[in-house]
Amino acid sequence: MAGLNDNGRSYGGGGYNNNRSGYSNSYNGNRSSSGSYNSRSSYGQQKELPPEITPKKVPEDYVDEAERIMRSLMSQPKKVTTSKIRNLLSLVTDIYNEENIRTEEKLRPESVVKLNLMRVRVAYECGRDNRDDTVKTFVKQTNLLEYLKGISDDRADLIRFAHYMEALVAFHCYFSGKEG
Repeated sequence: MAGLNDNGRSYGGGGYNNNRSGYSNSYNGNRSSSGSYNSRSSYGQQKELPPEITPKKVPEDYVDEAERIMRSLMSQPKKVTTSKIRNLLSLVTDIYNEENIRTEEKLRPESVVKLNLMRVRVAYECGRDNRDDTVKTFVKQTNLLEYLKGISDDRADLIRFAHYMEALVAFHCYFSGKEG
């Protein structure tokens, strides 16, 4: 004779489990661990997370660093596109244009918010780059996330970071032979 378990699902009676959320053909409406979509074994190995982003300051010799990094990246078979780098540059350029005309040492709160959103956007672009990891490699080699986090609310740090981004674009164009 069929009845209901504590969850309101039918059991017994030899009937097929026809509930909407079940993926099981078991008679009692309970999923076995091997058929569970939440089971860790069904997904295989967990992907290791990248290390925590530690804030860094853009170095004084940022132009030399940009040249060295872009020379290295351009020698690899898969290269980040000029448009991708220019899209990242445009995010900081908007903030730079507002802050460059000011004289205060601290960034406006709105600019700090925009910088944090830029950090989110860079992380997103890395995460969606699952084809060939060109964006991830670019961001890692250039320390973009670390430098963005290192700006905090210092206007001079923002200006140096914006100039560093410009240098990256310039050397990318120089080494690729393509107009930016």
